[in-house]
Amino acid sequence: MRTIMVLLLLLLGIVPARGAVDCQPPDCPVVVDAIDGPVHETADSYTAVLRLREGATTQQNVEVAYRFVDGTAKQGEDYRAQSRGTVTIKAGQTQAGVPYQVLKVTGEQKTFTLEITAVKPGQIGKRVAVFTIGKR
Repeated sequence: MRTIMVLLLLLLGIVPARGAVDCQPPDCPVVVDAIDGPVHETADSYTAVLRLREGATTQQNVEVAYRFVDGTAKQGEDYRAQSRGTVTIKAGQTQAGVPYQVLKVTGEQKTFTLEITAVKPGQIGKRVAVFTIGKR
């Protein structure tokens, strides 16, 4: 049924034939994705990336609320980050960063995640980014 609806809309010229990539806000919603991190093999400072989907830009600031969630890696023991917060993807930009620090690396791989909790204005795309600490 959905396929028939899309085809009908295409025939009527209501939807661009190449899909949503041709539209810009406010016609298309802003979508923000959490980008997975690499495997961290050294204790150091890093930045988690929150990026507009398809590398789009907007004419207005986009606020992205996030939180870090422990997995096998524990906050304060294996990594350090502001537990919750908000970053702004500035108008004309495609991404924003959230700083965190890896405190120790062992032979055992451990993970933690960054979760997008809200996007204003816009919507959440890929909600969770996974970060791994440890030797490959």
